[in-house]
Amino acid sequence: MGPFDHDPTVQIQAMGDDFDAVVILRDQKTVNAVDVSAPEEEDSDLRVMWRGFDVFRTPARQLLQAFSEAGYRIDDSNPEEPVVLDLTIAFNRWTSQEVPVDPEDGLPLYFTAALVSNENPSV
Repeated sequence: MGPFDHDPTVQIQAMGDDFDAVVILRDQKTVNAVDVSAPEEEDSDLRVMWRGFDVFRTPARQLLQAFSEAGYRIDDSNPEEPVVLDLTIAFNRWTSQEVPVDPEDGLPLYFTAALVSNENPSV
């Protein structure tokens, strides 16, 4: 890599009163991924849905079970960042806020963000 070579990745962040989304363009032309954060307000009208499940309001374990029952492979080797391999969706359960926690693992009960990509996020 020479002194003028650079990573052509572009990230466009959209923020609203109740959401945060980042669109990632690796070649400055094509959307390669979208990263969406959970709404901050419980009573938000914003919904991210998958087959009738609200991705950010369904307990993480229940949502992963639904993906599994639908036939999708799950990589949950890192419980904070599980990946639905066949759909190239990566979730995370990180937060610095006071939130309900899962009594089994102490992590946030709900996912706090989802990354949808055209590439397998676990590779």
